[in-house]
Amino acid sequence: MKSTEVSAAQMSFPDFAERPRFAEVSRERLPTNTTANRHAVHRWFNFIAGFAPEFVAQQCQTLVDGVLLDPFAGCGTSLVVAQSLGHRAVGFEAHPFFVRIARAKTEPPPQESRLRAIEAALLNGIQAPEQASSLTKSAEAFLGKLFEERTLQQLLGARSTLEKAGMGADDVAFLLLSRVVDRCSKAQTDGIYKAPTSAKKADLPLDAIHTVIGEVRHDSALIGWSEKLPAAVLHHSSSEDMSAVETASVDVIVTSPPYLNNFDFAEMTRMHLYFWGICGSWREITNAVRSKLVVNTTTALTGHRDIQSQHRDGIADSLLPDLDPIVAALAQERRVRTGKKEYDLLVYPYFAQMTRVLLEMQRCLVNGGAAHIVVADAAFYGIHVSTPQFLASVMSEMGFQDVRCIKLRDRGHRWVLNKREGSPTGLGEYHLSAKRERAS
Repeated sequence: MKSTEVSAAQMSFPDFAERPRFAEVSRERLPTNTTANRHAVHRWFNFIAGFAPEFVAQQCQTLVDGVLLDPFAGCGTSLVVAQSLGHRAVGFEAHPFFVRIARAKTEPPPQESRLRAIEAALLNGIQAPEQASSLTKSAEAFLGKLFEERTLQQLLGARSTLEKAGMGADDVAFLLLSRVVDRCSKAQTDGIYKAPTSAKKADLPLDAIHTVIGEVRHDSALIGWSEKLPAAVLHHSSSEDMSAVETASVDVIVTSPPYLNNFDFAEMTRMHLYFWGICGSWREITNAVRSKLVVNTTTALTGHRDIQSQHRDGIADSLLPDLDPIVAALAQERRVRTGKKEYDLLVYPYFAQMTRVLLEMQRCLVNGGAAHIVVADAAFYGIHVSTPQFLASVMSEMGFQDVRCIKLRDRGHRWVLNKREGSPTGLGEYHLSAKRERAS
């Protein structure tokens, strides 16, 4: 993970006794993670697939002691902002790695005694390196390409020492060592994926531990430990069923679902899934992670190929005249393309799953409550899928009011290749907003 050096004077360090101030940022930066490293807590674990804290703050401006819901919580950006502004927060996250990161960031800031204990365990651990043979063969082979042999052994020693010290379930310790692992990788990040054949300068474990602990210690000291920190509840489950949230109990929803044909969130976290032993093989990643997420890539089709008609039945009839020709065209392209990508099998599952999420969002919102979604359109083999506009249509049909779809920025232009066909009209990221109808 590449971090941007920002001086303390430039950063937003929220004092939970006084609401933090979020600077104005350009519209183009709102759907990106590029400002997260300016903010305390957010910078503890930043991730490319996320929106700016400032975007969340904008949607909370009129709330007073409110409740925010994020159905795709990721690393917890929206939840942390809500807490810092004095609001309760609820999140859903199906990815086993992200849910622990988000929980660590939404806890009360760790006290110094706890940080010292974690730091001591990590430092003792790198002095007791562990052989990579303790990993599965798949994990050992993959991680062996990302780290120097001695470095990987030291990191595994740190992991074991945390577990022996009774901190294996400590989410803050999990976050800290995950950041250390990231800094110690010698593999360059190619966009979002670790590219073992492309090298970067890697930190030594000792230096990485001091850097990461130092950031959290610095932020925690400024924030202070506060019993007044509003509650944040994070559910490790799919947002297709948010029955854990009471009907009409949420004031605002701020979220960003997976984009069609974009990031493979399982592949993006392969290094950490292997390192922590969450998964030991590619098959396990597919079964334990991909199968739990909203379908959005051709590598996440397990369990969906044979129920396409069932997914189609879960989509509003008004949307089918738009989607059916897209699916048919993609099926035809698959027959003639050398890659045989199963893009045609993504469309119905994605919109069926997102329809269920939107219905749950509507149920959770109070009358007059607002939903704010950052989402992008897609292009497969040059065939355009107007995802934001389609979702807006679904929301209108459900009874959402004042549905708006505003383009925030162009995207994908940096990845235009001769072998890759994009949309002839270009792609973008959009702010989709709507309100639940007020009671008459």
